[in-house]
Amino acid sequence: MPRASKRILNKNIYEELEDHFSFLISSLHSSQDIERFFSDFLTSEEKSMLTKRLMLHLMLENGYTVSHIKAVLNMSRETIRVHQHVWGKGGNTYKVMLQKIAHREKTKEFWKKVEQILRPFDLALQSKTNMKARAKIAGKDYQ
Repeated sequence: MPRASKRILNKNIYEELEDHFSFLISSLHSSQDIERFFSDFLTSEEKSMLTKRLMLHLMLENGYTVSHIKAVLNMSRETIRVHQHVWGKGGNTYKVMLQKIAHREKTKEFWKKVEQILRPFDLALQSKTNMKARAKIAGKDYQ
């Protein structure tokens, strides 16, 4: 994944750059403009990182465990732990934005796909003490 430069910018310049970036993002009005901008502006690794980070925070907001998040997003436990801390400190505006995403119809469909991915994982955990779960795994019946 991409890493930020460790070279420190002058604080005033950094704040001014942040202001320009915020202005730029807020000036994008349509989904197409936003998508085109990020396609041109970000590398595929950066887009992947940001997308996975958003989903990580949505999964945390929806009460998924670290093991579930790791299984779906293929992230390390340490990355998830760091973002649990960030997510926990998120302000009210941040939580409202996550709720907007959560209420979209596309997001509801996404959660169904996540649950399909997690079903075998959950059956494997249950199989330690549940013979029916073992039988489902053996028969590849993950429903």
